[in-house]
Amino acid sequence: MPQHTYATYCLAEEWFSLFLTDPWLEFAVELVERETPLALLNALAEQARDGHGRAVLVSGPVAAGKSVLVHNFADRALSLGMLPLSALGSKDERHLPLGVVRQLVDDAPLDPEDRARAVALIEDGVRAARCQGAGAQVDDGIVHGLCTVLLELAERCPLYIAVDDVDQADQASLTCLAYLARRLNSARVLAVFTHSGHGCDTEFRFGAGLLRQPNCHRVEVTQVSPAGVRQLVAQHLGEAIADERSADWHAYSGGNPLLVEALVRDHLGGDEAGPRYRESVLSCLRRGRPDMVRVLSGYVVLGELDNLDNLVGLSPARTTEAVHALIACGLLTMDGFRHEAARDAVVGAIDSDELARLHVRAAVLAHERGAGTEVVADHLLRAGAPADGGALEEPWALPTLEDAAAHALRDGAAGRAVDCLRLARLVCTDSLRRARITAALIRAEWSINPGVSSGRLGELVEAMRKGCLRGADALTLVRALLWHGRFEQAQEVLGHLAGSGQVMDPETATELQITRRRLRHTYPSFLAALGPRSGAGRPPTHSVSADRRLQAVSALAAVLGEGSSQEAVGVAQRVLHGTRPEELSTETVESALLTLAYSGRAERATAWCDLFLDRMQARHTPSRQARLGAVRAEIALRRGDLTDALRYAGEALATLPAISWGVTVGAPLSTLILATTAMGRYDEAQAYLDHRVPEAMFDTRYGMHYQYARARFGLATGHLEMALEDLRRCGAKLCQWGMDTPGLIPWRTDVAEVYLGLGRPDDARRILEEQSARFTVMPNRVRGTATRVLAGAGAPAHRPTLLRQAAELLQSDDGDRYELALTFADLARAYRTLGEFRRAAAAERRAVIVAADCHAEALVRGLAVESATPLPTLADGGDGLTEAERRVAAMAAVGCSNREIAEGLHVTVSTVEQHLTRTYRKLRISRRADLPSLLGGPATVDLTDARRR
Repeated sequence: MPQHTYATYCLAEEWFSLFLTDPWLEFAVELVERETPLALLNALAEQARDGHGRAVLVSGPVAAGKSVLVHNFADRALSLGMLPLSALGSKDERHLPLGVVRQLVDDAPLDPEDRARAVALIEDGVRAARCQGAGAQVDDGIVHGLCTVLLELAERCPLYIAVDDVDQADQASLTCLAYLARRLNSARVLAVFTHSGHGCDTEFRFGAGLLRQPNCHRVEVTQVSPAGVRQLVAQHLGEAIADERSADWHAYSGGNPLLVEALVRDHLGGDEAGPRYRESVLSCLRRGRPDMVRVLSGYVVLGELDNLDNLVGLSPARTTEAVHALIACGLLTMDGFRHEAARDAVVGAIDSDELARLHVRAAVLAHERGAGTEVVADHLLRAGAPADGGALEEPWALPTLEDAAAHALRDGAAGRAVDCLRLARLVCTDSLRRARITAALIRAEWSINPGVSSGRLGELVEAMRKGCLRGADALTLVRALLWHGRFEQAQEVLGHLAGSGQVMDPETATELQITRRRLRHTYPSFLAALGPRSGAGRPPTHSVSADRRLQAVSALAAVLGEGSSQEAVGVAQRVLHGTRPEELSTETVESALLTLAYSGRAERATAWCDLFLDRMQARHTPSRQARLGAVRAEIALRRGDLTDALRYAGEALATLPAISWGVTVGAPLSTLILATTAMGRYDEAQAYLDHRVPEAMFDTRYGMHYQYARARFGLATGHLEMALEDLRRCGAKLCQWGMDTPGLIPWRTDVAEVYLGLGRPDDARRILEEQSARFTVMPNRVRGTATRVLAGAGAPAHRPTLLRQAAELLQSDDGDRYELALTFADLARAYRTLGEFRRAAAAERRAVIVAADCHAEALVRGLAVESATPLPTLADGGDGLTEAERRVAAMAAVGCSNREIAEGLHVTVSTVEQHLTRTYRKLRISRRADLPSLLGGPATVDLTDARRR
């Protein structure tokens, strides 16, 4: 071998060894499914080595492995005695004349004279280009001279020339390469050019000219098949993972080797389509043509292929070409992105200003083709509010946003409605319209968090003073001001409405009547501010939904003002039955449910409330869920279900911050105080009482619930005078407001109970008789509780009869299990006082089971203490009993039968008998009656699952 040929060969080996150290190729160098193109290149290389020069155009999708193919073939070219020369086209260097040719010259092992000649020619070409400007043709002499240098080198040693991404080469280099390709017939040169064309690339003239040469061949590199992806994965992760993941990874990559590699590397890093996959997606885009980036950016905005050409400003042909290229390279299918991570990567890479511009353009196009307001509004929202207004200044923009907000509210997408209205409010310049949009925004925010809108109320009050807020929107403001306890401003707006003398449209007339009834049952102090009712009867309503809301608030006002009635209950049932999921007005449902609860139909209210809570799970409306949860808690409390009351009220306060409840915070707080007090958790109850509440709350129905709960806490903890004062104030307010009905707050019954505690039974009996005379119809729960307290005020001999009557009332479907437990406990005491110990034990047993079922721990403990005979006790833990034996003995000590103990502890009756036998032996007793004292104190076992009687 001649000396220069040997030196050339050594340089080529050094070049290829450097190539093999490329870290990206550690994965992809293992070619898969490339046997056919490698065989063709091998045959053409042998022909070129023998003096029949060949040119090859390698095309295919972006990142399909074209570069790996031609670079990998360099090793084979070396084995055939050919010298590899390489160059890489780059869009960042297209402005450098003869840049690609310079790479080939620099890569070639030329003699000093030839190198000097080639460098001089290149410098001449660069100077000429600078003088003549962009687009000037390179001098023919320079082109001929440079190609001659390479052809003379080929005479000494066959050349394998590989130009990667030739479509990105500068124009002067392309001229030289085309000239060289036309002169390869008798040269010992195999020239291989890669480009990322797919199908018919209308702009790639070099490729079209090259393919017209008789000595030129085309090699199409395709993506890897599912079997090929499996082979790649198996090579690096093993057969098991290949079987498990290769199908999915082919779907995510479309067989693109670069994306497959990224998925493998993400898997090794513990991710699924993680950071390497996203980086590779962007790498594919950087390698592709600009049209691909433009079209994919447009697709991100539209989410569909239709109308892409109009959005991105390309011809239909170029847009279609770019779409096909994106599909071919494994980023898209006809249905969208292959993986959501690919979309996220593209969205993150698009400049925010460009993304906003595209969404504005998309909104205009959508409006022009008559798309729905939701589609147009979506683009406007994503575009945001540009500094110059843009499309938002179009006359159709604000109506579009308002209509889209209305649709979103009907669909339960309150967050989207808020976004639409906030944007509309931001760009609206008309005072009247801005006030209307602000009122609509407050209504939308109300279902998410009423506290959010408090900062805008002052703006609406000012708009009202200027005459910019009218009708139903003014009533929206009244409701919000009352909620937040801003009563002076609310009274001002109410006074303005009463004195305006404006002719009311049907919507305003309906909302006025709803507001009047809302004031009647929740804010009665402000009813007078609306003035007397005008006209007779109910006004015509403007919608079915508004009519249902009016019926519901009217029924609640009637029950609170006049007491329970079958008519109000029927109205509430019909309203609940007719309310559809898409309306789910909280006020409608809440008013109807409370109508049932305050009428003594708590069981029916529970079923309805659970149904509506289930419906709300799919709708992101935290405020509505919290308010309905508070209602559910109050209903549970009235049924004596203390655990549900505690749970629902706690969840309501957790869902909606206390500050956002305004004056209505009294509803969940009062339930929590009453429930924890009944359960004997006095520290928890005190903590809830320590919560700061707005002073304005005490001028509302919610304040009366809170005051009543505080009184019950005082009664339970022995602060009788404090409890009596709270009850008297609560009763006085209810009487003043015309809402003195025991179905709401049975304050007289509790006053009687306080009197009993103070040793004033005559006063207790007097006030209970007054209540019975005044309210001839009362819910069973109220009647049963009053009868229980009345028994305590009577003679001991008469108490059992009254208490049995109370128990019968409280065991009805609409009774109260906690009050029932109290009644059985009182009955046990009454029998014990009369010396009827067997009956006392039976009543006590029933009291324990019901109280434990309610989780009224204080009552369970008290009953255990009362049933114990004062005998010497063993030290705690010194009786030798196991935990299981102690639990069985504790239940037996309060009178539970063996079967009841077995059911309560989920064991067999035989197991209970064995535990008791061992307990008697260890304690050296022979009967159950000795158990309470010898167990060392009250029995506090959990009897929740014991059989109910």
